Amino acid sequence: MPDRPTTPARPPGAKGRPVAPKRDARDSPARVVPTSERRRPVSEIAETRTAVRVQENAAGPAAENPRTTTAVDPEVFTRVGGRETDGVTLRMRERLAEKRSAERRLVLRRWGRRGAVLAALLLLVWAVVMSPFLRFDASAAEISGSGPYVDTAAVDAAVAQYDGDSLALVDTAALVASLRAIPGIADATVERLWPSTLRIDIDARVPVAAVPVADGGYAIVDDSATTVTTVTDAPTDLPVVNVPLGDGSDRVLDAVLGVIDELPVDLRARVQDINADSEDSVSFTLRDGPQVEWGGVEDSATKAQVLVVLLGSPEASSAAVIDVSAPTLPITRAQ
Repeated sequence: MPDRPTTPARPPGAKGRPVAPKRDARDSPARVVPTSERRRPVSEIAETRTAVRVQENAAGPAAENPRTTTAVDPEVFTRVGGRETDGVTLRMRERLAEKRSAERRLVLRRWGRRGAVLAALLLLVWAVVMSPFLRFDASAAEISGSGPYVDTAAVDAAVAQYDGDSLALVDTAALVASLRAIPGIADATVERLWPSTLRIDIDARVPVAAVPVADGGYAIVDDSATTVTTVTDAPTDLPVVNVPLGDGSDRVLDAVLGVIDELPVDLRARVQDINADSEDSVSFTLRDGPQVEWGGVEDSATKAQVLVVLLGSPEASSAAVIDVSAPTLPITRAQ
């Protein structure tokens, strides 16, 4: 071993730190660099980094540096630098196999749930559409509200067209439309009564007058001038309105029906016939009393009240005509 050079002694009176004498590089032997410290080739560095990245991927989301890397077939990393990667490839294969198995189980569970839901839906559809327990029985339908002028045979035929169908598939809107088209029916409601029948409520038209028709007979009409039915003879319980139908006198007929609607029920039943040449010249005759000059349709409610009072007074008992066209100044005449 070569002798270590000594620092020369400080001359007396010198200041500062002692300075070692310069050494010539040629005087020192060359330092031997270990093999592990030598510069490695770039390819070996790349392979080492690849192996480190593989280990980080195998560590999962709990790694300190959770970087996203592209999954690569483990066969690529079977060997790094000519040697096995210390079990990394085996661990990766095991983790990937576990992951694939978990994914397969998840997919199977999802499809299993979907299959169960589909089977339940198919069973429900079969129960609703094909089950004999839900088939409509027309003979058991509950029908209410039929009036004296409603064609019950037409009602039964409209209901019977759905006999034997699944109750869920009965088109209630179409059935209501069919019922409304029957003369004498103003409206109808249809309600399902599970498991196999219907409840049908019919709103029958209420006749208020009889109107002569051109070819003979009388049309029984309601308060909207809709024909309920036709009869040959004049009814005894309805007033006869002498305003021919279809003669351009719809407004006159509407005015007359409005007057009838304002009369009390007991007085309405006493009206025998009504005449009107225009909307302002309405008059009618009572079955057991005088003729009433009504005038126009205005103030009809007041006119009805005045007429009831006059019919109950002794002065009007012998009158042949009662004029309420001016309700504040009613007039009674003997002839």
